[in-house]
Amino acid sequence: YAIVVREYLNDTFSHWIGRRETIEWPPRSPDLTPCDFSLWGIIKDRVYTQNPSNINQLKSLIKQEFTSVNDNIELCQTICRSVADRCQMCINTGGKQFEHLR
Repeated sequence: YAIVVREYLNDTFSHWIGRRETIEWPPRSPDLTPCDFSLWGIIKDRVYTQNPSNINQLKSLIKQEFTSVNDNIELCQTICRSVADRCQMCINTGGKQFEHLR
C-alpha cells in the first residue's frame, strides 16, 4: 500500500491486518483457512456493493454481513467442504500454486 494509505490506516485503526502493517500477515501464508480464501471475499463483496459512506457505516455493514453469513448454515458448510478440495489440488500440483487451475 502507498505510504499515505498506511498512515491513514495506522491513524484510524491502531491495529490492522495487511501488507506492511502493524500485524504482519504473509500474502501466501501456509496457514490459510476457509475464512482467508472464501469468507473475506464474500463479506467484502456484500459490504462494498452497499457503498458505505463513513467508517461507522462500514463497521456496521461488516457486522451485519458476518451475522448474515453466520446464520447461513449451508454457506458455512460449503465453505468448509471446499477445504478438502483445495488440499487435494495442492497435493496434485506438488504444493505449487493452483489457483489458476480452478
